[in-house]
Amino acid sequence: MKTALLLIYTGSPDHYRVWDVMKYLYRFLNDRRIISLPRFFRFLIVCRSIFSIRSFISSKRYKMLADIYQGIFPLPFYCDFLKNRLQQELNTEVFIGMCFGKPLIEDCVQTVVNRNISRIMIMPMYPHYSSSASGVPLERAIKSLCKFPVIPEIVSVNSFFYEKGFIDAYVARIREYDYQSFDGLVFSYHSLPLAHVKKQDSKYPEECAETTRLICNELGIKTAVTCFQSQMSKKWLGPATQSVLVEMIKNGKTRILVVAPSFVSDCLETEIEINIELKKFFTDNGGKELQLVKSLNGHSAWIDFIAQKYRDLMRQ
Repeated sequence: MKTALLLIYTGSPDHYRVWDVMKYLYRFLNDRRIISLPRFFRFLIVCRSIFSIRSFISSKRYKMLADIYQGIFPLPFYCDFLKNRLQQELNTEVFIGMCFGKPLIEDCVQTVVNRNISRIMIMPMYPHYSSSASGVPLERAIKSLCKFPVIPEIVSVNSFFYEKGFIDAYVARIREYDYQSFDGLVFSYHSLPLAHVKKQDSKYPEECAETTRLICNELGIKTAVTCFQSQMSKKWLGPATQSVLVEMIKNGKTRILVVAPSFVSDCLETEIEINIELKKFFTDNGGKELQLVKSLNGHSAWIDFIAQKYRDLMRQ
């Protein structure tokens, strides 16, 4: 029996040019799991959002991200590294698929079918399940596989926020920093619209809080803050990371270590939003030092976790 591993993401723009960012945002926002409205109304909102100053701002931020990584985006860089290491570790085919970017999930699925792979593990690269993150690429992958006459046996992973291997990987990453010397440890997760949390992602806040608790238990830390970043409005899940930091400064905590466990690869939200914009916001409001813990990226403990997950599930 031929088996394979498919790691899936929502993706990133092909380039930081405004047109490429606009195309990416159009595809991303037009998904019904992202904006849960009838198609016509979703189209109007998406067009209004894209053909505005937002696309130009996003383009500038993506250029900043590419400049940090010498002209490329970090996601494809870390994906290639992860793919190569896992193929060596598992001695099996590993595919990386994107919903909105290259390589497309549909192209990966076509290759899987062409190579007569009979069993495949699909793993969204998002620790905490949400319909707009894990759900989007998972639906695309399964629908693509189901279009073919012979459907491979599918083993899927919806979330892994509580699993020991994932927790251990982030603990190992945090231990690379002198975390006990900081005034406080802040866990910043990607926010979601409150409407989504109420309708379909009610467990998301609990999953984030559980990840914080499990990591702190391993580190021997009694208190840490769970908060949320990337809010688009006040109708998004909070407390906001910025608000939490302001309160910490008021309480005399001016050296903060930030962990972002929503992200397994560094990206716009970590490198630009936290490491540049949030850091400036922190110092502008009286803070002395804000340090970001790098994402798992190509950490050996992270690779070990995915490899073991594959072995365990494909053995069943």
